Amino acid sequence: MGFNMKKVFITLTFILLSTLTFSQANINQQNDPNKFNRLERIYRNLEYNTIGFNDLKTKWVIIDPVLVRTIFNSFIVKNALRIEGKKPSLEYIKDKSLDVHRGEVFIDIRKRYYDNEIDFFRFYSEANLERGEETDMFFDPIEDFVQLRHIVGEKNYELLKAKMYAYNDLTKTYYDNKLAFKFDVLLNMFEPHVRFYNFTTNDKNKYLIGISGKWGYDNIALPGWYSPTFNLGTKVTYIDRILNNKPADVFEFEGGIGLPIQQTILDKDIYTGKRLHYTGASVYFNFTGNFLRYIGPEYGKYNLSLEGALALSTLGPTEINSVHTVTTIYSQRNLLSLTATRRDFLELSSFGHLGAILGVGIYDIGQYLTDDTQVTLTEVPQADGKLRYYVNAAMTIGKDDALFAYSLEPSFMYNIKESNAYFGFKASLLINNSFGFTFKFYSGIDLGSAGLPAYRSDSYIVFSPILRINY
Repeated sequence: MGFNMKKVFITLTFILLSTLTFSQANINQQNDPNKFNRLERIYRNLEYNTIGFNDLKTKWVIIDPVLVRTIFNSFIVKNALRIEGKKPSLEYIKDKSLDVHRGEVFIDIRKRYYDNEIDFFRFYSEANLERGEETDMFFDPIEDFVQLRHIVGEKNYELLKAKMYAYNDLTKTYYDNKLAFKFDVLLNMFEPHVRFYNFTTNDKNKYLIGISGKWGYDNIALPGWYSPTFNLGTKVTYIDRILNNKPADVFEFEGGIGLPIQQTILDKDIYTGKRLHYTGASVYFNFTGNFLRYIGPEYGKYNLSLEGALALSTLGPTEINSVHTVTTIYSQRNLLSLTATRRDFLELSSFGHLGAILGVGIYDIGQYLTDDTQVTLTEVPQADGKLRYYVNAAMTIGKDDALFAYSLEPSFMYNIKESNAYFGFKASLLINNSFGFTFKFYSGIDLGSAGLPAYRSDSYIVFSPILRINY
């Protein structure tokens, strides 16, 4: 009998110790943060990950103050409000409730990409909105629809999904309108072009060939309308590679002939005054590209442009159609400029980029006597010669986007020889890569004692609509 009692006692003791050991192990496992993290990862992996589509998910903000109070109260009842994972104090909740009472708290919601469930929920305060999405957390967000449904209840959860209340829709609309390289017509009075041929020699580069024009020289503050020469020729563009339909490492060559064009803004019966005349054909060229990238990759964002116009011939007095009397006229015939451009010195968020342009150059202004009794045009000597030297600088603010592209360019040009300068402003916009507008304005300022030269106007203003066909 004593032996049996001892055996029963040993058995009961073993069972009790085993139970206590198992319970303690179970408690330890429940408190094990590593196990909790593993279970959370397993739970998260049960849902199909669509983080790559977060910017395209349906988003909205609840602005109905009554509904915000109702949902906020559900969180309080369920004791579900957290700050960095910890329960906030009662005093903190009471303080934040005042923002709710004043109507300064809204609810931000994002729906899952592949169904109608909510995958992101948060309260946020209007006072802290300017801090940005990452820091503006009125309380911790809820990123699990099961947890959210448990907190607010089935009825309120379905109401949140139904959007039967006042809200602002913030869903991003995916707009795909990209630059095409097969055919391109740009109708612009000052720099038109028609691209009619393209080919590729390997899997990444591309050659574009077309007809181009240029009216006026902005770098010497002589915009179209005021220039008697229109340069018409061919443009060849080499694109080393195309990334997301945008050219990278672009090289262009443009060459053509300077042809006479009617200056419609000027009275054709007034031959003298602040104007220039066409006195002969010229050859025009322009080399543009990021040649500096061959020095080092850090210079690849700088574009160099070498532009020039060289006179080929000189008209006789009777061949100058813009003049029919004996008088002296001015003519700009030769030009050479070197310009460096970088348009992305600083990113301006949704406004695009801030850039800069620097340039130097030389051009000539000849003075001629139009006497029909002479066989050739007589050049009148000038005391200071006919060569002019200048420097120019500009700041650019622009965005190159297929939906809305724009450019703002305040500029400054200083004529070293004549001690005068021009402040300028250029603006252009293009909507849907199809139509737009360009505007240019220059105002002169005399920095010496001689005043602006006889051929120069006090100000220049030009504008033109833009029509583009691109596919």
